[in-house]
Amino acid sequence: MADVSVREAREDDCEEITRLMQEFAKHEGNLHLVKTNIHTVKRDGFGEQKVFDCFVAEETLTTGKPRLVGYLLYMWSFTTMSGRFLFVEDLFVEENFRRKGVGSLLWAKAMKLALSWGCEYMQWMAKRRNTMGINFYKKFDAVETNTDSVMTFTLDNDAMKTACSKIVSE
Repeated sequence: MADVSVREAREDDCEEITRLMQEFAKHEGNLHLVKTNIHTVKRDGFGEQKVFDCFVAEETLTTGKPRLVGYLLYMWSFTTMSGRFLFVEDLFVEENFRRKGVGSLLWAKAMKLALSWGCEYMQWMAKRRNTMGINFYKKFDAVETNTDSVMTFTLDNDAMKTACSKIVSE
């Protein structure tokens, strides 16, 4: 196991969290889509109207200076079927620290938190091509919940503006 500790993120971690988010996006081939920057991380994770929380994995020995090597970004959500649940947006570990227990430490921290808050489940998404991630989740007995009757939709910023203007003008 790598020599890391997992803790709640602090505002002074924002620059490193942003760096890790960009590494994650690059890893997934989506770096060109990233609009999040240090200012949005500070506002949305540590501001007055924060919308996410985060755990970070901090390397504690090999360089002599603590450095973030992974993160798990989550938020609370709710469903009428079972109440509160924990939604994991990102789980990312730097390549040199993968398969060394870092992801498991982050995941365990999230599972313990969800259980302590009385959640019936955790939820997240994974790209089908992310076989390493899918295998990681399955080792914890995660169940794929895609069904033919449920689809995921997205409205981007421009689509929301267009839709609002149509509704207002009607």
